Amino acid sequence: MTDEFAAVTEIHIHEDEWGMRCLHPLEAAAEVAADLLAAEAASRANRAPDGVGWTDVHVIAAPADDYAAAGLTFAQADAALTPIMPRIRRFVATASAGFTEGVEDPMGSYEDDAYCYGVDASCFVKLDGEEPLVEQIWYQADTEDPARLDRLRRAIIAVDRLVPSVIADYRLDCTGSVGDGEFLDRYMRMLDQEYED
Repeated sequence: MTDEFAAVTEIHIHEDEWGMRCLHPLEAAAEVAADLLAAEAASRANRAPDGVGWTDVHVIAAPADDYAAAGLTFAQADAALTPIMPRIRRFVATASAGFTEGVEDPMGSYEDDAYCYGVDASCFVKLDGEEPLVEQIWYQADTEDPARLDRLRRAIIAVDRLVPSVIADYRLDCTGSVGDGEFLDRYMRMLDQEYED
């Protein structure tokens, strides 16, 4: 596959970004919606008095129905995602704000054989679980680039074709079924407009 992004060999993020935008099996829709409401309420209740930051955090609850329960394998997901986004095996999530190249963060997460598909740290899909089964799928969309957002949309749809899924976006306080075309169109516009403010 000839791909302008194929040269990217590592994705490096801050750990706070982990799991803020997720896909879950459709069976988890009610749990996901309830947790998003709880997260919104916690955000309002725990806003710091000076308006900068929060005094406490909401821990995202993993729904009981995950992709392993649906039988999704890494092999199936890999076959669906690789034609859309190159696989990037090196994945790093660091806890410290001042990451120094070549020095490992003792609180960081380092994977050398990750199931991560993307163009760079601004746009990727990450699979987590224990071989052979995928348990969780999450992604990043910190871009307004139409080509990158189109790849992300195609990747989300590819997952939905394997296991009907819902989106849980904790940054945009939004959830909905991938199979609902009107919702997906609206959601992709929201991602694009997030960077116009």
